Amino acid sequence: MIDENGPHYFVAFQTPGPKWVQGVQYNEQPEFMDHVGYMLNMQEQGLTVLSGPFMKKAGGLNGVLADGGMTIFKAADLAEAIKIGSDDPTVKSGMLNVEVKMMWVPFHL
Repeated sequence: MIDENGPHYFVAFQTPGPKWVQGVQYNEQPEFMDHVGYMLNMQEQGLTVLSGPFMKKAGGLNGVLADGGMTIFKAADLAEAIKIGSDDPTVKSGMLNVEVKMMWVPFHL
């Protein structure tokens, strides 16, 4: 069934920025824990729906992480979502770039 009035969420695509250290895995980047702290804060505020790094090989931290990740989150509107995505300290520092898009969810449980 299609929910014509389904919820809207926001998706932040995080990709390597100009300060990304090439050849260094995502969770070993110098500012990685700053990013994790920001993601934990979003989760504690109840904003995060899903968030995590892209993977080359499954297995969590025992797998092989790809460069970048994605966060699906709640916000009042696109302007607020862009601010939330851009306030990540690793985006501000240039380790990550972010692109935020609005997503309509007509198919859900």
